[in-house]
Amino acid sequence: MKRFLASFSCALFLSAFSLCQVSSSVSNGPNGVHGTMNFYLPNHRVAAIAGAPYSADTIDEHVQTLEDGTHVAQTFPTTKVYRDSMGRTRTERSAMRGAMERRANRPESPIVVEITDPVAHLRYVFTLDQPVAHRQELPETSRNNLPQRQTVHAVTSEGTGIAVASGVDDSEAPAAPTARAAAPSTGARRGVGDDSRPQSTMEDLGTQVIEGIQTEGKRHTLTWPVGSMGNDRPITHILETWISPELKEVILRKSDDPRSGEHTHKLVNIDRSEPDPSLFEPPTGYTVKDETGEFTIEWSAAR
Repeated sequence: MKRFLASFSCALFLSAFSLCQVSSSVSNGPNGVHGTMNFYLPNHRVAAIAGAPYSADTIDEHVQTLEDGTHVAQTFPTTKVYRDSMGRTRTERSAMRGAMERRANRPESPIVVEITDPVAHLRYVFTLDQPVAHRQELPETSRNNLPQRQTVHAVTSEGTGIAVASGVDDSEAPAAPTARAAAPSTGARRGVGDDSRPQSTMEDLGTQVIEGIQTEGKRHTLTWPVGSMGNDRPITHILETWISPELKEVILRKSDDPRSGEHTHKLVNIDRSEPDPSLFEPPTGYTVKDETGEFTIEWSAAR
């Protein structure tokens, strides 16, 4: 029986969206698939972004060009996101995030829902096909308000090697601008006494309306010099990010790297109206199970 394993790290969105999944494994059998998802409670502080409600779909696309010129394009399952005026958030995504979910004859995998409620200091995780909601109390460190800087970790999509980062601050995302930079710069910066470090430039792209939302753009370029990692030519990574100051969200992020291809992360179908309050609590009839640490959700799907 062939086994597919995809690993995820916790991604903390600026608006407190979080996919706090330690790992996910899928077993492919003759009659269908069986999946296991492991979750944990992160120790990151969660800031409520109040007064800026919206809902949207997030789309991730990856295009890689092979040596013979072949283009390999992949579009990953859409994730639905919600945020209300109090800063409560909800994400809905497919349980299968790796190579299997792109097959034409794939079985239907369950939808995983995560609700973060910084007002009540609670997080809920459940699937839409099992009437059990796992509830975790946010740690004390999550109850403090944060300044407008958030931590972002990478979520690697199986089979692509591409880091899908979400949030405004790119300080911990691969090849992203550092949060310590006081202002965008156009000059190259190099590490003191280390010519092997990449040259870094930051460019202000001005403003642009994307999906009906006013955004501000920046382009960050990292160039690794010859010999810095065994390369005989310079390697350039370009990251372009468009942020909505009003929503405090990344509306569009484009990454281009010759080693891994092009990746696009974008918000579409943005609705600025207040989401239904019922979206931020478990459905009626669900059994609530309190969790104090890591927990597991298992699922099966027939062919």
